[in-house]
Amino acid sequence: MEKFQDQKNRIDAEIDNLILPGENAGDYSERWEKTFDKVFLIGWILSVIILSIVTFIFQPSLFTKYQFFGFCFFKIFVMLMMSLAGGAACRYYCKTDGNGYIASSKNSWFKVNYTRKLQHFAAYLIPLISASGQAGSNMHPKGILPHAWESLFVLLIFLLLIKPIREKSKFFMLQFNSMDRPEDRPNTLKWIVLGNILPGLILGTIFKQLFEQIGEPNLVLIIVFIIGIGDGLAEPVGIYLGKKKYVVPSWSMGKRYVRSYAGSACVFLSSVVFTLMFFKEFNHLAQFIVAIFLVPPVMTIVEAVAPHSMDTPLMMTVGFSILYAICLFN
Repeated sequence: MEKFQDQKNRIDAEIDNLILPGENAGDYSERWEKTFDKVFLIGWILSVIILSIVTFIFQPSLFTKYQFFGFCFFKIFVMLMMSLAGGAACRYYCKTDGNGYIASSKNSWFKVNYTRKLQHFAAYLIPLISASGQAGSNMHPKGILPHAWESLFVLLIFLLLIKPIREKSKFFMLQFNSMDRPEDRPNTLKWIVLGNILPGLILGTIFKQLFEQIGEPNLVLIIVFIIGIGDGLAEPVGIYLGKKKYVVPSWSMGKRYVRSYAGSACVFLSSVVFTLMFFKEFNHLAQFIVAIFLVPPVMTIVEAVAPHSMDTPLMMTVGFSILYAICLFN
């Protein structure tokens, strides 16, 4: 009897720690100075100072590339418009509380999960857009420093969403609405920046350089599309079609989150489709054959086992690595 009671207690504890899509896991009542928002602000300012010094020493001509910085601001504008569109959709289908945050539940028809991936996809893809143009042009100078500046501009979009700014501006609150999943609160911005955007930008920049060295620069887009579109579609597909579920842990708390086999199948199919789409970008047929057999199952498995809000950097690390190894040794 005692053994049965212990087992029941463990099951009850697991149920209590299970967070479903749309379910509120916290709030933003804590002072922003005691949260990640302050760390983010200080870290971004220090990064700008350090990068300015490094650029002045090693590539001072970059400061005169007005077309490059103009294009950076244009890409920021595109990201802002995507965020506003996502936020407007959330406001249209969901109610908000007194501070402007989306109020939803696990039974809500529309969930922030559907719009959140828009920012991820834009953040990963936008710094790579100009790289497909003329190398060394004023629009996209050569070297790692232009990529670093583009990454800082992308992070600026998210910096503008810290609590003291968004709660005083409906413009920025709308953007935050589009990515603030209730089940991620109060860690939404922290998990997005540290668990997704920052590692994604770093990995994207590093592997873009590596793929350029072997003459296959556009292959990085396979992984970006799988994560941005395939993994993005996996959430609504899993919510509405995923009858069979499994749970995964969170990366910084004791909660457990739900994923579905239907969502994982969506990742697998998108991996096949996007690998096929970039068939002509492979230098050799052998590379493509190995990639079409390895990339889809590997990406699916990584997405399935990765902790909540840590799937993107893990998928990028493994996806970029295996694709680069295929190209390097075939």
